[in-house]
Amino acid sequence: MSLAVSILIVLAAAGLAAGAFVLVHRSTARPLLADSGRGRPMIQVTGTLFAVVLAFVILAAFQTYNGAKTGAQSEASAVLAMARTAALFPPAQRDALRGDFVCYGRAVVDQEWPAMRDGQSSPVVDDWVGAYQTEFGRLSLHSPREQLGFQNLLNLDGTRTAGRQQRLSDDNPAVPTPLWIALIFGGCMAVALQLGMADPRERLPVHALLLAGLASVVAAGLLVVNFLDNPYQRHAGGIQPNAMRRTVVMMEHLEPSLRPACGQSGRPS
Repeated sequence: MSLAVSILIVLAAAGLAAGAFVLVHRSTARPLLADSGRGRPMIQVTGTLFAVVLAFVILAAFQTYNGAKTGAQSEASAVLAMARTAALFPPAQRDALRGDFVCYGRAVVDQEWPAMRDGQSSPVVDDWVGAYQTEFGRLSLHSPREQLGFQNLLNLDGTRTAGRQQRLSDDNPAVPTPLWIALIFGGCMAVALQLGMADPRERLPVHALLLAGLASVVAAGLLVVNFLDNPYQRHAGGIQPNAMRRTVVMMEHLEPSLRPACGQSGRPS
């Protein structure tokens, strides 16, 4: 969801609340409640419950967002370290490993990232994982330097796997549908109860502005949850594969003459 659409939703919520208050204000000659104090406990309970639930949901959604970002950065750092560690092996094996790592990074950027927006992974990325792991079995481990390099590759591959799994595990919304229904219902009730306190004796512009402000805050809170719960969508602040893009560029600079066995999209050439 784009920033412009989010702003329109907040303004629409504020406009609807203000319009509803104007209609209620003009259609009643006296307050809906003879004693407004009797409705305040209900408003306070509803508003407090909604605010508490919203705060906890935002916290949980933020953890999902932060976990996705951390996983993507950890994966990219591990792939770059693996490409540098490949320098410990003979040139032919080094170039084969670096070529597979570059193709892996390209596939993550151009194949898996779009797939994650639909809650899926990319088989192309899995193919490149299998390719470089097959290359692991062909490495020469005659010197202590090569043995140390191979052990480092295995450790970094574990870090890369954990980062990718964390990234993929956060591509599905963490807020379940029943909780969304509860949040939307609670927000609507908080606004509706305030609307029920309409008093024709109060100044219309001031009271309408207050109700519009409440509705806009409720709408903005729900939009924040939606934003954090969908970290890979194409919206302002969404997590993009920038870390892996930088890693691919840096790996290409390690060996400018390298010709990976894939195109720029990561698909085998």
